Amino acid sequence: MNNKITLTAISFLANFIMAGFATQFGMLIEPIAEKFAANVNEVASIFSLLNGGALAGTIAAFFFIEKIGIKRITLISYSLIGLCAVVLHFTTSLQWVMLAMTLIGFCGGIGLCIAGTIVVSVWQEKLQSTMLVVQDATFNIAGVIFPLITTYALTHSLSWSYSYLAVGLVALGTVMLTLFTNFALCEQGTQAEDKQKSEWNLGIISGGVGLFLGMLALYTFLTWAPLFVKQKFNIPFEDAGNIITQYWSAALIGALISTLIVTRVKINHFLLAIITLAMVITAAIVTTDNIEWVGYLTYGYGFVCAALYNAFIAYGVSFVKKASGKNVSYILISGSAGAMFSPAISSMFEQIIGLQTVMYVIPLFYAVILSLLIVSSRMKPHLSA
Repeated sequence: MNNKITLTAISFLANFIMAGFATQFGMLIEPIAEKFAANVNEVASIFSLLNGGALAGTIAAFFFIEKIGIKRITLISYSLIGLCAVVLHFTTSLQWVMLAMTLIGFCGGIGLCIAGTIVVSVWQEKLQSTMLVVQDATFNIAGVIFPLITTYALTHSLSWSYSYLAVGLVALGTVMLTLFTNFALCEQGTQAEDKQKSEWNLGIISGGVGLFLGMLALYTFLTWAPLFVKQKFNIPFEDAGNIITQYWSAALIGALISTLIVTRVKINHFLLAIITLAMVITAAIVTTDNIEWVGYLTYGYGFVCAALYNAFIAYGVSFVKKASGKNVSYILISGSAGAMFSPAISSMFEQIIGLQTVMYVIPLFYAVILSLLIVSSRMKPHLSA
C-alpha cells in the first residue's frame, strides 16, 4: 500500500507542477515584458508555446511511455523541468525563456500522461475514478498556491522568475521521490501491453471526443466571456473580467467536493450530471438579462466543471478491461487539442458569426457531448466503474 501511495503522490505532483506553470502566466506577462524590454503581445505568445509544447508532449507520450518506461521517462521529464526553471531564473534572453517554456510544456504534457497512466495502473473501479478526480483538485490547489507566491514575489520587488523557480523545486522533489519509488505496478502493466494491444471501442473513443468538445466549450467561454459581459451589460472591462476569477474560485471548491461525490456514484452518472448542468448553466449565462445572475451562474459553472478533465479519462478507461498508457494519452491529447485550438477556432467564428452567436454555441457543445455520453453509456450498460 505504501508503494501505491508514493506512486499516486507522483501522479498528483505531475498535475500540481503543470498547474504551477500554466495558472500564473497571466500575472507574469507584464513583469517579463519589462524585464526583457519586449512587447506585451510577444510575451503573451509564450503561453501558446507552453500549451503547444504540452500538446506535443501528450502525443509523444502516446508513443514513448511504453518504450522508455514510466520511471525513466518521469525522471527525465522532471529533471528537465527543474533545469528549465533554473534557466528561467538566470537567463537574460527572451529567446531562452521561449525555449524553456516550450520544453516545460512538452515535459509537462508527458507528465500528465504519466499521471493518468499511474492511476489507471495502480487503482481500479471507483478508487480509480476517485484518484483521477483528485488529480483535478491538485491542479486547482496549485492554481491558488503559486499565484500567491507570485503575488508575494512581485510585491516584494523580487524577480518574476522566483515564482517559477518554486515550481522547479517541486519538480526536483518529484525527481527525488521517483528515484526511491518502485514502479513495478506500472511497468508490469506496460510490459503486458507490449504483448497485448491496447483495447479500443466506442466508449474509450467517446471519452476523447467528449473531452475535446468539453475543452472547446470551456476555453471558448474563458476566452470570450469578459468581452461578452462587457458588451451586453455595458460595464467596464475590468469589472467584466471578474467572471474569470469567479470561475476559478468555484472550480477549487468544486474539485474537492467532486472527489467525495465520485466515491459514491458511478463515473458515467457523475459525468452525465455535470455535463447536463454545464449545458443548463451556460444557456442561462448567455440568455439572462440580469447582470447579478451572471456572477452566480459563473460560480455554478466553475463548480460543476472543476473535475471535467479527469472525469472524462475515468469515463473513457472504464470501457476497457485493462487501461493502457495509450488509452490515457489519447484522451489527454484530445483535451489538450481542444484547449489549444479553442481560441483560434472561436476567434475565426467570432469574425464570421459574431460574439453573441459564438456564446450561444457553448451550450450546444454540451448538448452534443450529452448525446454522445448517452449513446456510449447504452453501449455498455453493465459498466461498473
